[in-house]
Amino acid sequence: MKPSRLARVLGVLLLTFAATLGAQTQTAVEYYYAAWDYYFVTSFPDEVAVLDSGAFGGVWKRSGQTFEVLAQPGADALPTCRFFSTSFAPKSSHFYTPFAAECNGLKTGADWQYESIAFYLQLPNAAGNCPAGTVTLYRLYNQGMGGAPNHRYTTSVTIFNQMLAAGWVLEGNGDTGAFACVPPGGPVAQSAEGLWRGTSTSGRAITVAVLNDGTYYLAYSNPAGTGVDGAVHGTSTAANGQFTSVRGRAVSLRSLFAGGSKTISGTYVAKTSLNLVVGVGATAESVAATYDASYDAPGNVAALAGTYKGYSGHYADAYPTTSTIDSTGRLLVHGACEHSGQLTPRGSTGVFDLSFISGCLPAGSPALKGILVFDAARGTIAAMLPLFDDDMIFAEGTRQ
Repeated sequence: MKPSRLARVLGVLLLTFAATLGAQTQTAVEYYYAAWDYYFVTSFPDEVAVLDSGAFGGVWKRSGQTFEVLAQPGADALPTCRFFSTSFAPKSSHFYTPFAAECNGLKTGADWQYESIAFYLQLPNAAGNCPAGTVTLYRLYNQGMGGAPNHRYTTSVTIFNQMLAAGWVLEGNGDTGAFACVPPGGPVAQSAEGLWRGTSTSGRAITVAVLNDGTYYLAYSNPAGTGVDGAVHGTSTAANGQFTSVRGRAVSLRSLFAGGSKTISGTYVAKTSLNLVVGVGATAESVAATYDASYDAPGNVAALAGTYKGYSGHYADAYPTTSTIDSTGRLLVHGACEHSGQLTPRGSTGVFDLSFISGCLPAGSPALKGILVFDAARGTIAAMLPLFDDDMIFAEGTRQ
């Protein structure tokens, strides 16, 4: 599609857009131009009809991807500005933003031509989570590869990870990747909240606790399937059967998933199965887990009472410990560092909130906040408490 011809047809098509606002939602259709390696998305029905008819030499082909957008404004739906640019000829590009500051800034520049309000988008909350009944929309940027900017908008976690692997960067919340929130294209799956247990492709035992606020803890064992070798902690987005976290904090006592930021993505069936990929590329590790129904019963701290032998520590540092829990939920960890904590049931779930004072931190340090999960079948505990931004305190053991 040549920029000059595209500009002319848009001038006509945009005039007809107001007539389409009678519907509550519209479908945004994605097109791909192979010679440019460019993506373009539009929710204007007349524009879709023009491109589907093979206009402009038929170079723009449907990619097969669509997502829903709001066609009318609302208290929590923001007008989304649409821009067009030919400043990077021979290539042209479109850009969408629901952010007033971004929209106004581009209007004052020379590279982007404001076209119209294209549709309306909801925004995620401060934690990067979308409202119930919506799906996360990602915005990715090609960093000017090929000599010109291009953005891709998608609700697909698989596509999101493919674009990251290809060198694109996300433009959204740093924890969840969410750029905006859109209506689902079909029935919305239930939450991924719960306790999940399974194994990884390297044979490690995996426990995943997804809390009701989207926070998750993924603990993994050593290759023999015992103990806790490390964990990944972060904020997740789970909707329409897709689970993702673009900046989980990985902390390892040894090696797997070691250090830094980790992308987690996959699928789930509520209270049935959870299938994840941790990481991107050759180092990625797959996880297959099933739902542990013990999450649905309120936790009983008295049932945890006993002595546990295992390890505790933090990044790349583990040492033998003996932990005791009394009938009131008082936790004491004895080893190279002396730790103490208090367990309380997390609402009506089988996960326990943990407030924890670490003897390895300076005197007067605030209590760490995290969780403890109990595996009744194996008689094991695993406590995970985020420490700073890139570390975590572990305490794990098997009941004696």
